[in-house]
Amino acid sequence: MRHIYLSLIFLFGFLCQMNAQIIFKGLEAGMTESEAKDEFKDNKDIYTNIQVGNDFDYRIYRQNFIFSSEKLFGIVFSPKGAAMGQTYDNCVSYLNYTRNFLEKLNFNVFSEPQYWNAPLNFNSKYGLLMVNEDETVVAQLYPTSYEIYGKKSFLVKLELYNYEMYMDIYDKAHAATDAAVQSSGF
Repeated sequence: MRHIYLSLIFLFGFLCQMNAQIIFKGLEAGMTESEAKDEFKDNKDIYTNIQVGNDFDYRIYRQNFIFSSEKLFGIVFSPKGAAMGQTYDNCVSYLNYTRNFLEKLNFNVFSEPQYWNAPLNFNSKYGLLMVNEDETVVAQLYPTSYEIYGKKSFLVKLELYNYEMYMDIYDKAHAATDAAVQSSGF
């Protein structure tokens, strides 16, 4: 009887591992904040030095985890060494290079707003949205800008999300917009 219980526990653990959807490296959708924090702390070198090639490097800060209902569903990546922002040209280069990098990893464009790679003109709710071929991860890539010491500065945002959770939010937002259009009377 004991062997049956052990076998069931092993099978349950195995099935749970198979259903875990990795967002990035050891960070999985559904992790609690403490689990994500422990994973980050245990593998900090991996998460603070993410090379995508050609001196385009990103890092993750522990406070850049995105939770929904206390479960991890997204991660924000920041260009390494850009705490004070980036120049316009550097921002554009990061955007374009990162897109090419994601395409080489078999991410496909889901939505491409105009000016997604033009920081001065970007004005969209979503940035460039790309989905991996397994439809388990959504990548959102967009520029931001702000004033620092009286000077305009730019910053690339790369965000990875669990596909199912992100698409649920995305679909609800579009359904709300559609409902507003229908009830507008135009």
